[in-house]
Amino acid sequence: MRAKLMRIARIFQVFTECTNDAWLFLRHNGFSPFESRDRRLAHKIVIEAHTIEKGLALPVPRPHFGRDKIRALLDMNTSWNPPVGDLSRSMLLGALRDYRNTFADVPPTDPRLAARVDAFLDTSATESARGGVRKDIDKLVKRDDVAINFLKRRFSARDFGPKPLDDGQIDAVVSLAQQAPSQCNRQSVRLHVYRDRMRIARLLELQGGARGFAEAVPTLFVVTSEITAWGGPQQRNQPYVDGGIFTMMMLLALDAHGFVSCPLNLAITNRSERAIKATGNIPSRERLVVMIAAGPPPNSPLRAACSPRYSADAIARVHD
Repeated sequence: MRAKLMRIARIFQVFTECTNDAWLFLRHNGFSPFESRDRRLAHKIVIEAHTIEKGLALPVPRPHFGRDKIRALLDMNTSWNPPVGDLSRSMLLGALRDYRNTFADVPPTDPRLAARVDAFLDTSATESARGGVRKDIDKLVKRDDVAINFLKRRFSARDFGPKPLDDGQIDAVVSLAQQAPSQCNRQSVRLHVYRDRMRIARLLELQGGARGFAEAVPTLFVVTSEITAWGGPQQRNQPYVDGGIFTMMMLLALDAHGFVSCPLNLAITNRSERAIKATGNIPSRERLVVMIAAGPPPNSPLRAACSPRYSADAIARVHD
């Protein structure tokens, strides 16, 4: 009887957790009036500017495509002055710069819109703008046996050297991990870094899956995803998708720089998530994705779980 009651309680808890999930998404998503206009606009412009980039990246871009999109983007930026160095503005400037250059020899179908684009670009510094299209990258697409061997040797470590990553090492690792793709380039992922042993111990105690080696972790990363980058019911799970892709790149970036690491799941209740956010000073608008324990390899020989994998044909179904 006791076991049966516990199963019923767990089933009921699924509903309460889903209700909490729904409220958090409603409170912080990109359509929420409770979130600041600046934050919502920045995310929206990144997403929409990326649609221009994608159109320009097609083999044969349709001349002067996306006019309604461009008009809306210009309207968004008419009454908004983002901070210096803002990615969304830089991305939009680069996308419109390359758009204008791509169709320079094609008469505009909407001269008035073309004039608005010219005015927007001519009053801004477009030389350093970071958006647009990359060219001549076909030279980078080739088999790389060194990279294949690097990927094959990845493992999760539960033993670390005592020294935490310094600021320069963290910057190098994170900069490399940021090459991870994200839906519409919205880059919702945020990363929280901890090196204080007492705070790491409190966070790992709340996580609950690092017993036996928690005291050896010199650097702890918490990967989150900003909910405000997402909007609408169809995107409710996307914070985890983008967060998961970034996490894998983060693990590979750590390996590439000579560090060892171990991803730590955050299969937790909303109550535990709130406790971790409070302990780690993480904003409510961010959804926790995963923790990563990291550090230099120890002086003693490393041991790791074999973690055998299924064969490729056991998990891959080919649909010809």
